[in-house]
Amino acid sequence: MASTPSNQTRAQRMDRFMAFAISGGGLAIIGAVLAMLLFITKEALPLFLPPLVRPAGTASALPAGGVWLEEAGKAGVFLSAGEGVRALRLPTGAALPAPAEGPPRPWRAFTQPNPKGESLVIGADGRLSILSLAWIKPAGENDPAQWTLETRWQGGVALKDQPRELLHFRMIEGGGLGGGRTLRVVALLDQGLGWADAPLEATPAPLAWSPIPLEAGLTPTAAAWSADGRNLSVGTLEGQLLDLDVEAGTALASASFGEPIQSLGFALGQSSLLVGGREGRLAAYQRVRVGEAFQLQRFHAFPRLQGPVLGFMPSQRDKRFLAWTPGQAVVDHLTTERRLFSTPLEGRGLAALAPRGDLILHADATTGGLRFWTLDAPHPEVSFGLLWGKTHYEGYEKPEQVWQSTGGTDDFEPKFSLIPLVFGTLKGTLYAMLFAFPLAVLGALYTSQFATPRLRNVIKPTVEIMAALPSVVLGFLAGLVMAPLLERMAVEVLVYPFAVLLLMLALAPFWGRLSRPFRNAFGEGREVLWMVPILIAGLWLAGLAGPWIEQTLMGGSYRTWLQSAMGVTYDQRNSLVVGFAMGFAVIPIIFTISEDALSSVPRSLTSASLACGASPWQTAWRVVLPTASPGIFSATMVGLGRAIGETMIVLMATGNTPVMDWSPFNGMRTLSANIAVEIPEAPLHGTLYRVLFLAAFLLFIFTFILNTVAELVRQRLRRRYESI
Repeated sequence: MASTPSNQTRAQRMDRFMAFAISGGGLAIIGAVLAMLLFITKEALPLFLPPLVRPAGTASALPAGGVWLEEAGKAGVFLSAGEGVRALRLPTGAALPAPAEGPPRPWRAFTQPNPKGESLVIGADGRLSILSLAWIKPAGENDPAQWTLETRWQGGVALKDQPRELLHFRMIEGGGLGGGRTLRVVALLDQGLGWADAPLEATPAPLAWSPIPLEAGLTPTAAAWSADGRNLSVGTLEGQLLDLDVEAGTALASASFGEPIQSLGFALGQSSLLVGGREGRLAAYQRVRVGEAFQLQRFHAFPRLQGPVLGFMPSQRDKRFLAWTPGQAVVDHLTTERRLFSTPLEGRGLAALAPRGDLILHADATTGGLRFWTLDAPHPEVSFGLLWGKTHYEGYEKPEQVWQSTGGTDDFEPKFSLIPLVFGTLKGTLYAMLFAFPLAVLGALYTSQFATPRLRNVIKPTVEIMAALPSVVLGFLAGLVMAPLLERMAVEVLVYPFAVLLLMLALAPFWGRLSRPFRNAFGEGREVLWMVPILIAGLWLAGLAGPWIEQTLMGGSYRTWLQSAMGVTYDQRNSLVVGFAMGFAVIPIIFTISEDALSSVPRSLTSASLACGASPWQTAWRVVLPTASPGIFSATMVGLGRAIGETMIVLMATGNTPVMDWSPFNGMRTLSANIAVEIPEAPLHGTLYRVLFLAAFLLFIFTFILNTVAELVRQRLRRRYESI
């Protein structure tokens, strides 16, 4: 029946609508992918933005020699010999209520308050007192004018000899009376360096200094106690850095700094010693054990400053620290060695860093003027070199690539190297493809070229059903069933392929002598069924040979033999388990696409090859495989992309440890599994949160590059064989 104009118009409208819908759907998919990429990029990009520094104003105050800043930088406590303790509101400089009086002024000496607000003071009466500062804040009150500064004075210890300068002190917990704390102090005396312990008793005895012997010709200029107060680091005018056990009177280690040492300090955690020179050199040292001895190791160096380094002040949130000279103040980050802040100073004075590390203060010692800067550097612990290169971390003897995002203490140094995660991703993919690729491609070749149609109709749907298995189920089976089974029968599993091969080689001569009717008893195209008894016999032979090999050649335990002979530790959830489990997830993808490509080869090509005298195997290997290579390559790339992005199998079937070792007997951590593990604990917009988005960006880029290369190679192979 001829179509009417109205029917033609309706059909045209439907065609235009479907074309619009299909085009719109394709563009929507492309837009969604681009939107995801843009969102991931937006979340990861702040990691590489430079710090933002802004002047925060000035204020007037009396000259001070010590400062302790409130955590948020809203108030500060200033110490001076003549005025004692004063509290100011920042950044206006308005005076806050004066605290209680302390030792008589003018003070002879005092130290810079430590992060806890503790300082040593020698009053005009020559007695040594301990000052403890604390802010009493009403609940929910953010106005410093409503806060109360609590000052607590302890000690009042008489001194047998007045020191020239108090260098450093530690409060040792559980070391005496008066709250179970003992004061350990080091000072510069007329006759050299001295130290003393002062138990905080109700009526302490006069404090006597014990001399600290140094090598002849060394002049001490700075000193700092270790975190536990057991060892003392000493800097000298001759540029020597010493690590001393003052109780034993011995030197544990020494190092040459290269110029006269002006000041010593610590970064957060009290394990990294900051050393500043009189010519502006700035470095960080740590004590490491080499054999039976200790060594002071310079493991970080920072850009040189302008003039002598007068002091240090660490942040209490991360590894950034403040250093200053008479003409410059800088904030550097210990781990990445990044310079976050640098400004020239006018007038010799004292610089301070707020505990959060976001406010810098400079107090002019002559005029008492205060200058403030705000520092916005939310991710200083990340740099391009840290992500992709080797970094020297605290406690490590050499630079390494490490991923460890969290620790057990607040002073933990996060480690965000992505190399172990990329390595683990490649390692897991490699073992999965080594298992999946030959089985899938050879299985597809047999199914498409040799199997009977009836057998092919059984094999192909069965393999395709494997793709419907959830990866969490495969991971569950691999972690709870396969891993313990492989641990008990590791030798048998490794012997099994060789046992099957040995049986095939032994039976091959007899196979050729059998009559054709007997060999074709199952019908042509079903000869592979003869492999079933060989595989079963291989299991029996491996079960017999495995224990004998382990007992005879491995001393009864393959795990002990691996450790002693090869230095390899066997982990229950290892790369072999991941390879098997992830291989089962990848095999259906490669098999299905490869089988379709092999089955699409024109029968005229195979018939021509057979007519020329080639055997079916020669035809399959030299004609069918090359012709179908574009499809097989595409199948392999799709399977590779599936393996790279796999999460649950790797998460459940391996130890999920970010180690860099190609051994099949230990595990790995992949990018995708790391995201799944870490993202629930990552603070919103924190450094870990953004590094995980960077890992997601890498996965996206890997997949994009892989698919692009696969398409280019496929097109090239297609052009090469399209004329066949």
